[in-house]
Amino acid sequence: MEKTLRQLLPRGKFERVSPQLSRHMAAVKGRDNRTTEARLRFGLVHAGVRGWKLNSQLVGHPDFYFSMHRVVVFVDGCFWHGCKRCGHVPKKHGPFWRRKIERNRDRDRLTTAKLRRRGFRVVRFWEHELQSDLPGCLRRLCTLVEAKQTNMPSSGPFIGR
Repeated sequence: MEKTLRQLLPRGKFERVSPQLSRHMAAVKGRDNRTTEARLRFGLVHAGVRGWKLNSQLVGHPDFYFSMHRVVVFVDGCFWHGCKRCGHVPKKHGPFWRRKIERNRDRDRLTTAKLRRRGFRVVRFWEHELQSDLPGCLRRLCTLVEAKQTNMPSSGPFIGR
């Protein structure tokens, strides 16, 4: 655990956690936001938007990178990035999770500022935005990347899924 998180926990670690729960939590691995990222990727392909790359090596490792237009896109999960609309802090070990999510938000702000200073346009989509309004997200992104030859549907098979 990181030093700052250890300071929040009694004696620097979780207490009263069963060995089974500890093993279970240690086995949980992140999966890179695959389903939400895939929704945007499918929408880009379906709309005919070209010129993007996945998982660039830029600061913050954006999920999508439009090199010709210097646009980077991050897909932020509502829980991990502290969405004010639908994110939440678990009741169990609340101080730990509050600090963890706040540090993610701080890192997001710092990453956005660094990229903007380097001349990039930064777009961040919340997980719930991509689920509820994929066409709106695509229109917003296409405006930035000046995608003139897109097939922007007002409805389609990928909307609302």
